[in-house]
Amino acid sequence: MSAYAPVVLAALLAAVLAACTWAQTFLAPSPRLSSKAQLNAHSRGRSNSTLQCPARAEQAVPAAPLALAMASLGALAASVARRRGQGAHSRSSMVACRATVAQWNSRVKRIEGGRAIFDVTITKPLGITPKEFPNRPGVGIAGIKTGGNTDLWNKEVLLNDAEGMFVLEGDEVVAVNGTFCEGGDLKTVSKLVKESEGDSVTLKLVRNYLRGPVKIVWKPSLKMATYKRKALLRACEETLGANVRYSCEDGWCSSCWHAEETYMTVFRICKMDVPEKWDNVVPFVLLSALEVKNTKGVLVKNLMRLVCKPFRPGVCGSPKHDMPVC
Repeated sequence: MSAYAPVVLAALLAAVLAACTWAQTFLAPSPRLSSKAQLNAHSRGRSNSTLQCPARAEQAVPAAPLALAMASLGALAASVARRRGQGAHSRSSMVACRATVAQWNSRVKRIEGGRAIFDVTITKPLGITPKEFPNRPGVGIAGIKTGGNTDLWNKEVLLNDAEGMFVLEGDEVVAVNGTFCEGGDLKTVSKLVKESEGDSVTLKLVRNYLRGPVKIVWKPSLKMATYKRKALLRACEETLGANVRYSCEDGWCSSCWHAEETYMTVFRICKMDVPEKWDNVVPFVLLSALEVKNTKGVLVKNLMRLVCKPFRPGVCGSPKHDMPVC
């Protein structure tokens, strides 16, 4: 309620001033009527001295200051409302609604062997490290340079919800600007990139979505990196410095609990691993409890309903506690 106090106060004052202006306008003597009365009196005769002397017109309070005050208050109310709207917009933009699973799937084509194929167009220089696969023919993305154009493209897609697919370490390069190079060596692929015309390059990439690494995004810190499946989430977080709090040793205090954005599954960061069966066409976005409250309207206590502690008398399964029955 305190957040709306300035708007309510401004509206109340504006209403009071409007009432005063109305009273002054419609209840004060009209100068036009006074002039008409004097004219009638003159036409009936000039003997009546009271009519011969025009009555002193009552001084009406000018309405201009009131109008100015009302305009100022209206501007104040509009300014406060606008700031509130901008604040809400900035908060919503920071936690902008991510693409759904269906939308991520629409950005790729699923092919045989648990693979997905897609195109990305990136400005030169690409800022990637290509490398030949050690156990089979072909060239893949071995690294993405921080601050490079590929990294900037990924941030647009993952953080600002730009249309397109992000690039992931392990993706195989199968074509450059429409020229296929699947199974080619590093020299062939590099030559195609270097000799390409224009300021950008279109790469056709293939991703093994069942066995490849996973892109993890932490919110609200917006830190992100790529990790292997079954890597300990706490180790991933501490490497990035995503500011997760840890307040216990068994993982049941809920201070480090995060909810995965797509399915709202709760993960105990201090104990759980990167899911082994995650479809890496979709980024693995982890929301802190506060972020879930701000974006989903769900409190940590509601998240706790999804996970149950090991049975302890009087704690889990007891009607005295707001926990599900084990």
